[in-house]
Amino acid sequence: MSKSDDSVPIRRSSRVHVRIPAIISGTYPDGRTFRHETHILNVSKFGASLETDLPLEVGMVVNVLPTFSSQAAVFRVVWAGRSGPSRTREFGIEYMEVCDLLGVNFPE
Repeated sequence: MSKSDDSVPIRRSSRVHVRIPAIISGTYPDGRTFRHETHILNVSKFGASLETDLPLEVGMVVNVLPTFSSQAAVFRVVWAGRSGPSRTREFGIEYMEVCDLLGVNFPE
């Protein structure tokens, strides 16, 4: 995320609020694998946010398969929800390779 001259964060892309059922899967740093049903909460041109009870860590790679699709995409976890009661289960993910997997097309 870049900043303007007055230090106000500027997003690289707008966000669209959604609730897309999806399955995430991957491998923890210790080698354990996971597969979990979840929901995508919002989508941008470069990624999304999702909610899960899984202990994801920034830097982990996850596969995301929307339940309406037979095609998955690879994402990297870029932020974990802050501590406290709100947003602790939210994680920000970014596409490893930008595509329109989640069904929202953004203008160039």
